[in-house]
Amino acid sequence: MTDNSTVARAVDRLFRIAEGDELRSLTGLAEALARDRGRPLVISEGPDMPARVFGQWCRHSDHDEVKYASWVHARERTIAHELGHIALGHIGRPAIDVAIEALPPESHDLAMLMLQRDCDDTRSQEEADAEAFGNLLLRRLKSGRHINRSPGIRSRLDEAFG
Repeated sequence: MTDNSTVARAVDRLFRIAEGDELRSLTGLAEALARDRGRPLVISEGPDMPARVFGQWCRHSDHDEVKYASWVHARERTIAHELGHIALGHIGRPAIDVAIEALPPESHDLAMLMLQRDCDDTRSQEEADAEAFGNLLLRRLKSGRHINRSPGIRSRLDEAFG
């Protein structure tokens, strides 16, 4: 089950740390997130994306990258979803998924044995939370509700509603 209060707090925090024109666009909010984390964030089209993958957050040693598939119709939604993974502090793809994509089929069983993990399904929970984050972020961005609130009022509302 998605923890809506955690997602809402993460979206609120992103709007709170954004400054000036950053509040007016998804790109601006991404810049605010990058500044807050102290890591550059690049958003780019990924023509080499695997089949059935709309977008992907890649954590490099010196920067983060959000890639979206060249064919994706809802580009902003995909980017907002990936920003959700970053803002919510998600860990990322399980190593087994990456190994299965990279290795030939005859090595899949060995990879699964070597990379066996606990049987909890945190990945699907992370995906649900990132999707909820992306939806809320875009809804608030499009509504413009965040623009006229002063930081003092926002912080008092955040304290009042938890």
